[in-house]
Amino acid sequence: MERTRVYPDNPYREPDAEIYQAGSEPKGSVVRFEYETRDHRSGDPTVYKKSALVYLPAGFDKQKKYDILYLMHGGSDSPEWYLGGEGSESEITHMLDKLIASGEIKPFIICAVSYYEGYCDDHVSNCVNFYLELMNDIVPKFETEYPAYSENVTPEGLRASRMHRAMGGFSMGAVTTWSVFMNRMEYFGYYLPMSGDCWVKEIKGGGSQPEATAKALEDAVKAQGFGKEDFIIYAGAGEKDIAEPNLAPQAEAMKKLGTFVWADNFKDGNFFKVTVEGGWHDVHSVKKVMYNALPKMFG
Repeated sequence: MERTRVYPDNPYREPDAEIYQAGSEPKGSVVRFEYETRDHRSGDPTVYKKSALVYLPAGFDKQKKYDILYLMHGGSDSPEWYLGGEGSESEITHMLDKLIASGEIKPFIICAVSYYEGYCDDHVSNCVNFYLELMNDIVPKFETEYPAYSENVTPEGLRASRMHRAMGGFSMGAVTTWSVFMNRMEYFGYYLPMSGDCWVKEIKGGGSQPEATAKALEDAVKAQGFGKEDFIIYAGAGEKDIAEPNLAPQAEAMKKLGTFVWADNFKDGNFFKVTVEGGWHDVHSVKKVMYNALPKMFG
């Protein structure tokens, strides 16, 4: 992966409180995206209708191309947790509007999805297997309807545009993000796991088995035919976050492996984790992690 731009330094910046408030900057919009899915684990052909929420930047133009962040919520929540709802606003959309208006990030699209399924109520299984729904039913349809960098939605077209696509999520959404990293790296170059570790070994395995979890992540990179130049991970959690005791040991173990290169600027490496001082397992920490992470995405 060639670094095509200069990245801001990674160390944490505390945002001003006003960034979450509506201002005079141009406003993006929140719309709904509908699609059909099925249980790809069992092969059951029964069709289920689902939807996602989409943040479109101010001045959205279907003739342009946009980077896309696919974003997963945490337990007992929904895409509204991030974006407020169709036709609505939130503190996160206000922050996005301001970051785009100031030029700190270029205009991009968020597709906020959900792991809740009509065919399975096992939330852990839904999260770790969500990559099947994501790549079979969501990404191809979404990037047909919205102007992405993919020239087409064949596997080849989606692979060629992977550095214009990110996966992120909070809590159980972070579990989903790590699973996408391990199983569908060919389609995603950037990862934003917030307040959650990888559960490939066991639930909360980043804390109970940090070395084995880190090694499984490294093995997955190699098994998918990639190396340390091919991805960027920006992780984060609150200092008092219930997920920090699991994510922090995993991050420390990852730093000891050659595939994950800790860096204060992504021109020098591919991995960074921030700890939000005084932060908890909540949207306030998520906003601060996103504020710091988003300018480092989409080289």
